Amino acid sequence: MADRLRRVLALMQATPMPLDLIDNPGRTGQWLVTLQNLQQCLAVMRGDARTPAGQPAESRGERLTRLFNRMIAGLPAGCLSELSPVIKLGLLRPLLQDLEAIERRLRGHPIYEVAALGVWLSQYRLALADMAARHAAPEPPLRPPETVALT
Repeated sequence: MADRLRRVLALMQATPMPLDLIDNPGRTGQWLVTLQNLQQCLAVMRGDARTPAGQPAESRGERLTRLFNRMIAGLPAGCLSELSPVIKLGLLRPLLQDLEAIERRLRGHPIYEVAALGVWLSQYRLALADMAARHAAPEPPLRPPETVALT
């Protein structure tokens, strides 16, 4: 387990999460690398997990990324630079949530690398929360009670 955690930590150190990652079209390549690195971290942490039917287990984040990769196969990278920041965030967030779930299960282990993984994941969570806050939709105004028709 410690070896897997070291491999994941090395991947995370190679995966910066700048605050303009989803906003800046010039960082589309870096966003794709971040997406693939998080998916690879998840695959390393999950190991050879299988479903009861014997099929390879797949988390929500892995499934979304696999479907996205299938959808963009063959497209020029220039097409992806115009991808909505919300879509970019929507692909990163489930992978991060899957990694956080694994980290929570490992917290009881006396392995130093688990704490280091928690630190990296919290940095990523804060960066994604910052990015999401910039793209949060405003709350719709509530209609005054007197304008609501009761039928």
